[in-house]
Amino acid sequence: MSSILDPIRRIPVDLELVRRELNVDLPTARYLVRTGLITTDGARVLRRGPTTGTCATAAAKAAAIRLLEGRTVRIVRVRLPIGTVVGVRVSRVDGYPPEARVKKPGNDDRVDVTAGVTIAARVEETGSQGIEIRAGRGVGETPSGEPAISEAAREQIIDNLRYLADSYGIGLRVTIEVPDGEEIARKTLAHRHGVEGGISILGTKGLVDPNSEEAIEGSIRSDLRYVGRFPCLVTGYRTMDRARRLGIPSRDIINCHGRYDLALEAVKTGVPADGEVKRFGAVLIFGMPGKLLKLAAGVYNTHSKVADARRESLVTRLVEIGRPDIAVKAMRHEGLISEFLRGLDPDVRRKLFERVCELVEERVSSDHDIECGCALYFRSGDSEEVVEGEGWKRLVRGHDDDLIGRPKG
Repeated sequence: MSSILDPIRRIPVDLELVRRELNVDLPTARYLVRTGLITTDGARVLRRGPTTGTCATAAAKAAAIRLLEGRTVRIVRVRLPIGTVVGVRVSRVDGYPPEARVKKPGNDDRVDVTAGVTIAARVEETGSQGIEIRAGRGVGETPSGEPAISEAAREQIIDNLRYLADSYGIGLRVTIEVPDGEEIARKTLAHRHGVEGGISILGTKGLVDPNSEEAIEGSIRSDLRYVGRFPCLVTGYRTMDRARRLGIPSRDIINCHGRYDLALEAVKTGVPADGEVKRFGAVLIFGMPGKLLKLAAGVYNTHSKVADARRESLVTRLVEIGRPDIAVKAMRHEGLISEFLRGLDPDVRRKLFERVCELVEERVSSDHDIECGCALYFRSGDSEEVVEGEGWKRLVRGHDDDLIGRPKG
């Protein structure tokens, strides 16, 4: 079977399946998989779509080309954070300073409420060096008053425009707008994350995975076939990348998109692989506080539309570690959970996270009759913490270096 690695999931994709399902030649199938535009759940071909960050980058690049070179482009090549390059169609370029617009394509599951939204970028020359990024109408605002443009999206825009600014020896000011952003934001859960007034411009990898239940379950079961020893369940690209930096092999990392129910059922029952059922003696769970607080409370489908027990779980865990005084403050806190956690004394925060890991390990082991190790990842500004449960230490550090990629002890 001819296959190449998916650049995001790091699992083999059958090129013949892609060629046959899409009715394209083999070089085209290879290009689509290599760039990350196409993936598979083992049985179906799934199309990824560009993130809001990638669309904003494409619009900014088209506007910059019009400003600096006087050319109107309809397709621009955009370098993604994963290192591949894709073409993005530009719907309009006009005005002065020039503004370009991109209509955001969807993916195969059509569950992304931002699919079809228009993202615009206006580019102007500045008197200083560098690239400045601003937010206009329709881009949300975070609780701290900052534009809801993620660090990854900012870096992607700068990365794609830097060569133009450097070639002409000038600075550029990029203003991102989403004409219908405020209306679209009402259909999202952005307000639960403190984002008001519009949508967020995001994109850790530059592409959006299909997220229907069928696609998620199929991808989980497909990825489990390649696990070397223990599957390590993560919920997104940030935790996926951090798990790799901890030394967990890429083949063992499974993005369950917060659907621990689907993932743990597949881990428990096993998956078909090479003519037999592949089973696992243990499972690792690596996540950030929001998801793990839910899991510690017994919520296995952690999607925000289904359940949100973070605050209740946080209050209960604080009481359990002997800090009812802080639990009362948590009950009264009106901001984001992450803001509250950042304000905690580091020793209290570590005890809290240790308790969360302990509960996750106990609950998963009891409910699914499988040994579990849990570790929690928390970011605060430029600093980060990784807190490991006892089960994680035993499973990860107790195995040979070639299995996990880190020393014992």
